[in-house]
Amino acid sequence: MPQALKRLLKRSRWLLFLIPLAYLHWLPRDYVDRVVYDLFHTNTYVATQKQLDEQLKEWPKIKGSQLPAPYLKNTYLNQSSFGSIKRNTTYYILSKKDVYRRIVGQVRVRDLMPRDEYYQSTFLFSRDTLYWGIDKRILHRLLDLQNLLEGKGYDRDAFWVRYGHRHPRYNEEVGGAGKSRHLYGDAIDLVIKDINQDGKYTKEDKDIVLDLCEKHIIKNQGGIGRYPWSRTVHIDLRGRRARWDSY
Repeated sequence: MPQALKRLLKRSRWLLFLIPLAYLHWLPRDYVDRVVYDLFHTNTYVATQKQLDEQLKEWPKIKGSQLPAPYLKNTYLNQSSFGSIKRNTTYYILSKKDVYRRIVGQVRVRDLMPRDEYYQSTFLFSRDTLYWGIDKRILHRLLDLQNLLEGKGYDRDAFWVRYGHRHPRYNEEVGGAGKSRHLYGDAIDLVIKDINQDGKYTKEDKDIVLDLCEKHIIKNQGGIGRYPWSRTVHIDLRGRRARWDSY
């Protein structure tokens, strides 16, 4: 039997096991969709800006003012208080399977977009349209951070992303600040893990990331939320220096 056919049959056995579990809610649908996507797609680790930009070019873009009226209403972007966000934010048009692609390192699009009720109601093979209002500059900075970490002998992947872009309704649901930079898609919240690879998380791991963000990644071009009692680091590109310790 050809090796390719053997691999397909092996993968199919996993699918027969996983898909029923997902829809019986024994496993989260999103988790199973990720597994299925990776089984049938080459999901390359993104280590260069060229790789990142080439992926972004594959997706159509529209201005926030061009978003469908039902989406604007559902996300509160139709409210006058969010007019500047609607005018100034660019959105990528995605299918559900697009969100499982790696976009920076091993970080996936899904990690950087609102996982709201609409997102949760869609599934891997659905034809529903999703909108991602990310500023690609913050993706570049995240990639720069990873490359700096690696260059200094640290683990470039020792963090996970809590938030990237948030639309106004999702921002309100998760308790975000009214003028959060996540609304503009130029902010990311990282949860730090074992950066220095000593086998555990300590304050030193977070201090490494904060120091690199302060001196190389953000400098005076944006905000850094330090949140000293937690593992979280916020970075954004608001265009001016801002630093804070509390939410």
